[in-house]
Amino acid sequence: MAKTKLPSVNDVSKFLTKEKLIPIYFLFGEDDYTIDTTIEEIRKKIEPMVDSEFDKEFITLNKSSNLTQILDLAYSFPFGGGKKLLVLKNFENLNNKKELNSFILNPPGFSILICAYYGKINDTSKEPYSLLINHKYIFEAKIEKGEDLIEWLVNKSSKMNLEIDFNTARGLIEIVGEDKSLLEMQLEKIYNYSINNPRITFNDIRKIVSPTKQFSIFDLQDSLATKNKGKALEIAFNLIDAGIEIVFIINMLAKYFTTVAQIMELLRSNVNDNEGASMLKVSWFYYVNCKKAQFFMNDERLLKVSGALFNADIAVKSTNMDSKTILSILISELLD
Repeated sequence: MAKTKLPSVNDVSKFLTKEKLIPIYFLFGEDDYTIDTTIEEIRKKIEPMVDSEFDKEFITLNKSSNLTQILDLAYSFPFGGGKKLLVLKNFENLNNKKELNSFILNPPGFSILICAYYGKINDTSKEPYSLLINHKYIFEAKIEKGEDLIEWLVNKSSKMNLEIDFNTARGLIEIVGEDKSLLEMQLEKIYNYSINNPRITFNDIRKIVSPTKQFSIFDLQDSLATKNKGKALEIAFNLIDAGIEIVFIINMLAKYFTTVAQIMELLRSNVNDNEGASMLKVSWFYYVNCKKAQFFMNDERLLKVSGALFNADIAVKSTNMDSKTILSILISELLD
């Protein structure tokens, strides 16, 4: 039996006009950030229709929560005569989730119920999920990656009146990572920096979004590309002092050298930079930066790089060696 494709939480906004309001917004999935931001989006739309503070309830559920008693709040007539808003978080904790069935089948016309289920639902053919699907009250929050995440970031920046194109957005993700909450924090920083100039370039982002006050992981990569061992050690130690985890540094270097190896093969086939960046799914800026690492572009040296990164990873996981010592050894093995 084919798995039912459920609407995305990104579609919730289509059901937030007075004419298209639905009584239940059941949000589930592994993207906690998107679930919480969608709850906030719904709340902002519904609250102007709520006439009394007594008609708003925000409840975090646990295993002992009595859902039937909680839903009685939604059935009681509003104090102010407008809408009632009931937000239930951590629906996944409930023991008896089927208590929602009766509300799905017979929701009061004056109440809006938001349910947040943080995680996967293994079997949506079971109640109450099958009922939610039949009534079109359920929305899935999948973790977005790759092109989907880039599109999300571009759309998010556009809502903040920032002009960030796909290539620059990809570069931002390469620096910050794929955590949406961290990306949003960086967008706030970028917005404060660029109030008088909404068009953001990748160079702007490198200046604004550096994970430390002095250096970024890109600076470490640049120093390795130019075989500047002293500078590489200085930057690596600065990253550690700024609280950057050594595992993150090693992973970013692994990505960097993997890209260098792939570029070496593409250069042999005379692939241009734009096409190469597209093929490797990295930003043009990152591609060109990796292309500068001519020192590492031979098979023997890349094999040595692979061994050095492997040894560093093992040292982190299986020894008590401090992070700076591990990075010192790694940089020496990369450049000596």
